[in-house]
Amino acid sequence: MGYIDTGNTDLESPQTAKVRNPDLTYLPEEAMATTDSGIAAELALIAVEVVSPPNPENDWVGKLRDYPLTGIPLHLVVDARQKVVTLFSEVENGRYRLREDADFGAGVHIPEPFAFVFDTGVLRPYG
Repeated sequence: MGYIDTGNTDLESPQTAKVRNPDLTYLPEEAMATTDSGIAAELALIAVEVVSPPNPENDWVGKLRDYPLTGIPLHLVVDARQKVVTLFSEVENGRYRLREDADFGAGVHIPEPFAFVFDTGVLRPYG
């Protein structure tokens, strides 16, 4: 089964009764072949968020609360205000059990099915 990266795709979940829209996610190719307005959130391999300067609470509180409830196994937060990248993983009891923080310039290990080190040295802080 192949996967495709997509930005700003509505992910729906009956567990949260919400629709969330990550900045970037990876979904099975066949999920993108639908004409439905939203995709089942549990199909996502990862949700990536770039923290919005005017509304950081949405990424750090709301989405961090909702993504594990929807079954998204990995959640990567890039916060250019604080110059930090945070990976949340291992969903257990509706929460992410593991958290890994890295300052811009350090590497973050992104686990299977991706299995690579994200070099955050290419990131730039906000103005």
